[in-house]
Amino acid sequence: MKAVLFDLDGTLVDSLEDIRQALNHCMGLVHARTISLEECRTVVGRGLKRALVDALWFSRSAFPEDEVRILLSELVSYYRAHATVHTRPYDGIMPFLQEAKEQGARLGVLSNKEDGLAHEIVSTLFPAGLFDYVRGLRNGDLAKPAPGGVQDFINLCACAPGDVTMIGDSEVDWQTAKAAGTACLLVGWGYRSLDELRAAGVDAPVAKDLEGLRRLLWN
Repeated sequence: MKAVLFDLDGTLVDSLEDIRQALNHCMGLVHARTISLEECRTVVGRGLKRALVDALWFSRSAFPEDEVRILLSELVSYYRAHATVHTRPYDGIMPFLQEAKEQGARLGVLSNKEDGLAHEIVSTLFPAGLFDYVRGLRNGDLAKPAPGGVQDFINLCACAPGDVTMIGDSEVDWQTAKAAGTACLLVGWGYRSLDELRAAGVDAPVAKDLEGLRRLLWN
């Protein structure tokens, strides 16, 4: 194992409540109904714009693209100001990452969040220097499952795709790893259930806990 690239939401951190509150802030602005935590879980994973559009559909609301852009700007602004109110690393994640670092692995984070948000959450919740690479969506980027962010991490680490393991919690992460030619492990504590993953055609190993992830990654 030379390099490990992690998804952020649902993999390293539980951010669902902060995302839900940001979405519901925007729902209130356009008089759409608020969404529950379970409904929020179903819309995350493909970036905030997709989450916003899908959240609006719970109240059968749809808006022209220019209005969606305005609402998305408000969503990002609100979320940036409240990104770590409830969000925390999952129990045991910090020592797991430290262990991987001590084993000599290069560590990275690849998120479909806006790039500034991804950096802010990582820098707030994790020690400086833990990750060699943090990347969210920048202008012109294609969201995961497009493999561009993985390829940038591979180039940074000066290794081959086969030397990288991508760890996430959703079918999006599995599709991204397949597109980039890397190994993939999924975690069972995130925002997709095992049944949902299998229904999406995912055939990657799924670790139910951190001990299982250790075995899959290092054995």
